[in-house]
Amino acid sequence: MASPATENEPSSEHVQEAVAAIEKLDADLLAEKMAYMTRCKNIRKIKADEFDSASNRGISKKLLKKVIKERDLERKIDGLTDDLEDDERSEYQMLTDKLGEFANTPLGAAAMAAAVERSTGTLRSVG
Repeated sequence: MASPATENEPSSEHVQEAVAAIEKLDADLLAEKMAYMTRCKNIRKIKADEFDSASNRGISKKLLKKVIKERDLERKIDGLTDDLEDDERSEYQMLTDKLGEFANTPLGAAAMAAAVERSTGTLRSVG
């Protein structure tokens, strides 16, 4: 038989209420995840249909996927400097000018990312 709750201990009722409330929230969270995944599945299906449609018009799926990925990466690269202050932006521009074509290589891009990290004091992932 359970001992009665003291001032320093929660009652059995309080423990049961807390556990039930948290378990309900976990169930709600799972339901939301499932609904989200269903919506994503539908979008992925439409996307696959678009690739099939492009393929039927003579566009290589493989090359189309590469073009889309490249455009996405270009947008990410362009976004790296969006949050720079004016002085940081001018320093960044000076660095890219001094690097010349080197800035367009993977090693140059890593050097530029490191320079941005040093000037802003934040860490960014490269690649």
